Amino acid sequence: MPRVATEPLQPIPDATQAHVDRLIGARVGEYLVLEKVGEGRHGTLYRGRAPASGQQAFVQVLRTGVTGSDQEVRAANSIKCSGIAAVFGFGEVADGRRYRVLEPLSGESLEQLLQRRGPLPAEETREILAKIARVLETAHAWAIAHGCLGASSVFLSDGSVKLIDYGLSRHPAKPEDDLKALGSLGFTLLTGQELDDRAPPPLGQGIPELLDRLLRELIEQRLEDATEARKELEGLAGLLDEPAMQRDAGARDDAPLTRATDIRAGARVGPSSSTPSKPSGRSGLLIAALAAVVLLGGGGVWWWLGQSEAPEQPGLNAENDDNYDFEAAAEEEAEAAEEAAAELPVVEQPGAPDPGREAPKPHTRRHKAVRTVPSVKALSDEIWRLEAKLRKQTKPGEDIDQALFMLNKQRLRLTGSPSVEDRKDVARQLAGWRRSYLRR
Repeated sequence: MPRVATEPLQPIPDATQAHVDRLIGARVGEYLVLEKVGEGRHGTLYRGRAPASGQQAFVQVLRTGVTGSDQEVRAANSIKCSGIAAVFGFGEVADGRRYRVLEPLSGESLEQLLQRRGPLPAEETREILAKIARVLETAHAWAIAHGCLGASSVFLSDGSVKLIDYGLSRHPAKPEDDLKALGSLGFTLLTGQELDDRAPPPLGQGIPELLDRLLRELIEQRLEDATEARKELEGLAGLLDEPAMQRDAGARDDAPLTRATDIRAGARVGPSSSTPSKPSGRSGLLIAALAAVVLLGGGGVWWWLGQSEAPEQPGLNAENDDNYDFEAAAEEEAEAAEEAAAELPVVEQPGAPDPGREAPKPHTRRHKAVRTVPSVKALSDEIWRLEAKLRKQTKPGEDIDQALFMLNKQRLRLTGSPSVEDRKDVARQLAGWRRSYLRR
């Protein structure tokens, strides 16, 4: 007789049943996966433990097709920033997906916080963003950008923030990308909705005007760097919980205060501009003429007024050119070097002069237009472009460490608030770097 099964029949799995995570209880590298911590944009986080040593860690298994740059992760590790989660190792699970072993993190991600609580108050959002900006400020000083900052990439741990997901950007990460992402993250925390590439929410959504304007400046990349972003965010401390004070100030003056630094200084600006307007064109020159009456006497004013009739020279004395032409500047640097060589004196050989030889003509230096001074943003963008071109032309096995070192050296010079002369010199150095390391 056939044997009759006495055990209860197990239901056949179907699409309605919960997915069984096969990694829980399995070994990933030297770590035993204990439990799932959360799901992020780039992969799944698990809590793990090394059976031999008992060491705790987070194991991040990336989504299929997401590989990341181990080199960028090592670079982020090297600066030893307390706000960047340390990565202990890399590898592949059996199905080919990449994984990373991170330092154990307490707390929760911003994505989990939003799921648990919903949109956050303005002051709490400001405080979180200021802490993130401080981490970005440190990383950017070492020319290391995140590139894919989002709610799942930020952990709140014991009152501080920890950033993960370095090296997972799909394109070469730039500091400007991080500032834009910081602004988008701010709106996400305030509204509970991800912006992606969409425009910020319309005004009047319950977001304090001061914070709203600052976030829009971040998204539109109108702030200089992470240092400025951090200072502005910290400057808003204590101002976002006083809406009545802001309404009263607006009622007394139709020109609302725009930034925390303006409020602290008691300065007011126009409602349609984030900075005080400057006199331009002939009006500015006439103002200068009036000042000249005091400084130069009555006769000097006619000289100032006469100058106002002269045509303006575009680009003259401009100190913040975001559209600086680096290729034209490099050509001018090369021409200048050739001209300098042509002006070297010719050493005549001893003996009688050759009567058939023409006397050398004096070299006339060609006049060059006055160039503008590139902004920090323009210089940073150019460094990223040069690095991309270098990597594209590099053959397997070719050593480019020296060339990359020279570029990173110029990156470091752009941190803080470099002077006009510093920016001029960085532009000259980049022109020389282009001639030395890029193939024509």
